[in-house]
Amino acid sequence: MKTKGIALSGGGIKSYAQLPILKAFQEEGIVFDVVSGTSMGSAIAAIYALGMDVNKMIELALEIEARLVKTRLFIKPSPKILPFSKEKIHGGYVDGFVIEDIFKEVLGDIHLRDVKIPLAIPSVDLITGKIIVFVSHPEQFTSNPEWVVISDISLAKAVRASCSFPLVIAGCELDDYLLVDGGIKMNLPSLLLKAYNVDHISAVTMTSEAKFEAIDSLSAISNRIYDLTVDSYNQLMLDHIDLMLNVPLGDLWVFEFGKGSEIIDKGVSIAEANREEIRSLREKKRRVFNFFRK
Repeated sequence: MKTKGIALSGGGIKSYAQLPILKAFQEEGIVFDVVSGTSMGSAIAAIYALGMDVNKMIELALEIEARLVKTRLFIKPSPKILPFSKEKIHGGYVDGFVIEDIFKEVLGDIHLRDVKIPLAIPSVDLITGKIIVFVSHPEQFTSNPEWVVISDISLAKAVRASCSFPLVIAGCELDDYLLVDGGIKMNLPSLLLKAYNVDHISAVTMTSEAKFEAIDSLSAISNRIYDLTVDSYNQLMLDHIDLMLNVPLGDLWVFEFGKGSEIIDKGVSIAEANREEIRSLREKKRRVFNFFRK
């Protein structure tokens, strides 16, 4: 019997489009045996790994967005970047500890290894360039020699590390590492599902499929460069992905908080357009991993 896994790509607020996709799977009675996620996708993957109902996940995501909009966290810089500050943050103007505290409220003050569904989250060490992978069930995970696997960490800190978007959210200091967004090297973490020996891999991305014409807009050009970089990596993963669902959101930037409901609606449209492909996963028998630890 085959195991099913899903990889959720990074994309900031655009990752909210993954929620209705997960809801469609849930409605079809499909439960994933393993989940991986990068950046904001790691936050969604972590909540899913806790076993939360997707309808509740959507409510929670919109509550978090409302909080971020109200506090203007991504508009006003942290005082820790000022020269006379006793505490310093590195690599961004948003204090990563604030982000971690929000995740801790949402996820609970629990350990990575306490999740119900096996989980893998990538981050990147800015100093060495190595991919740091946070793995909930390391005894079932076949690591690449170029990766560093860490399991002894809180779930909230693992998510925060993967979400530390360079030059915006300050890096996460852990031991000798300065951890930043996993999307730098692994925006779509489908390889982490392969390392869990998953048989059938699904993935959700949010890159644009439209012709680019806004050549006079610097923000649009920046967004386009990001999309092209991410899409190039995603294309390299296609040889081992069985079902790839893309929600084209190229006209939105990753920190456009306040558009969560609009993004979720676009995800609903893609979920419905691909309902038959989603439904077909029910025909693939589910093999339950033996994750009981000695």
